Amino acid sequence: MLNKIRHSVQKFGMLQGGEHVVVAVSGGPDSVSLLQVLALLAPEYGLTLTAAHLNHGLRGAESDAEERLVCRLCGERGISCAVKRVNLTELRQRGRRRRSLEDLGREERYSFFSALGERVGASRIALGHHREDQAETVLMNLIRGSGLEGLKGILPFRDGIFIRPLIEVSREEILTFLLTQGIPFSEDSSNTRDVFLRNRIRHQLIPLLQAHYNPRIVDALNRTVSIVRREDDCLETTARRILDTWQIPDSMAGEGAALDISRLTGIPEALQHRVVKGLLEHLLSGSFRITSRHIGAVIDLCRGEKPAGDVHLPGQAVVRREYGRLILSRGREDTPPAETAGTGGRIPGQFCYPIEFPGCVEIKELGRIVRTAFVEKAHREAAGEGSLAVCLDFDRVQMPLTIRNRREGDRFQPSGMKGTKKLKNYFIDEKIPRRRRDSIPLLADRQSVVWIAGHRLSERVSVNKNTKHIAKIEII
Repeated sequence: MLNKIRHSVQKFGMLQGGEHVVVAVSGGPDSVSLLQVLALLAPEYGLTLTAAHLNHGLRGAESDAEERLVCRLCGERGISCAVKRVNLTELRQRGRRRRSLEDLGREERYSFFSALGERVGASRIALGHHREDQAETVLMNLIRGSGLEGLKGILPFRDGIFIRPLIEVSREEILTFLLTQGIPFSEDSSNTRDVFLRNRIRHQLIPLLQAHYNPRIVDALNRTVSIVRREDDCLETTARRILDTWQIPDSMAGEGAALDISRLTGIPEALQHRVVKGLLEHLLSGSFRITSRHIGAVIDLCRGEKPAGDVHLPGQAVVRREYGRLILSRGREDTPPAETAGTGGRIPGQFCYPIEFPGCVEIKELGRIVRTAFVEKAHREAAGEGSLAVCLDFDRVQMPLTIRNRREGDRFQPSGMKGTKKLKNYFIDEKIPRRRRDSIPLLADRQSVVWIAGHRLSERVSVNKNTKHIAKIEII
């Protein structure tokens, strides 16, 4: 068994030599075997070991006996042992989290191990999972409807710190090893009760599969894990390269990001889900768990027929569709400052200010200044689409002139067109998001809108060779 463990350690790069390892020891056969194995390998790898035992306080005297056993085993091997006591029942009753005792216990264990590792300067935390644990985990995840992420099971080496040297060893091999070494261990009485799903899988489902379907089902599931892990790693690497190509930052918290939906829908469906997962992880910076439901909602948003919509996620994160664009933001509205400067991202109410020549007027709702002046034709500066400055034929304007935001029934004559169209239809045709439309300043005279600031000038007031008086309007 020791040689098999050496092979696993080397294959998965668990140890390089000289590490300080925190060994999680519950007192059961798996963890006691792990402690003994690492004690035997310590001189070979130059390891420093610290044992960690969490007393859950669930089984009274039995839990205390396990604690004493772990302390004794560590003392006999000259290994320091850190013990922590918690009362999981009390923690759950206090309403700390609405979770099962099994989940709460796991959370407390990992929290304890990680904190201890930081305190003693450990670079590895060793856990005692083995082949049967792997098979049980795969079946649990399969029953719950997991994807590849769940079907790749328990990782031998995770997050650069958690290692599982026994992951390719069977329970039978562990028990034989302890017997030949003459090492005592405890049997957790709760493992015999089928209260937890894992126990039911261990005591009922796996024996059923072995008896009626495949006597080597544990081996088959472990092979499946190896295959799935390779496939998953390939997908993950490809998705990461795609995000790098799209120049998506590792963290978008506080900044957000935007991309063309056609980019996303142009890659294979399996990669679409993986890329969206990566986008959401970047957005939430690992502070919230991304579920398949979150990913599916974003995919549906991209594939839907509606040109606009949004998906709200944990942590005040929002994924918004604006026609062909997907915008990801967190904790704020993702609104371009050129359109809503000074509004804090809020959509303003109705506003309307008279325009005089020459002069200045402040649009308080937008935090902008409108400046007007007359200019000579020879000094007129051409302003392209998207500019916040424009020159128009003043004699063709039907005064009074105002700067305002949209009103029901507004019409506009885009340059180059003979007729007019509804402003609403123009916004739709130009794919201007609905939430931005009230923030766009409009220059309007008595007849219609003559300039959509930052977008288009009306044909009716455009400067031509017959223009005598040119008025310049700019928004600063």
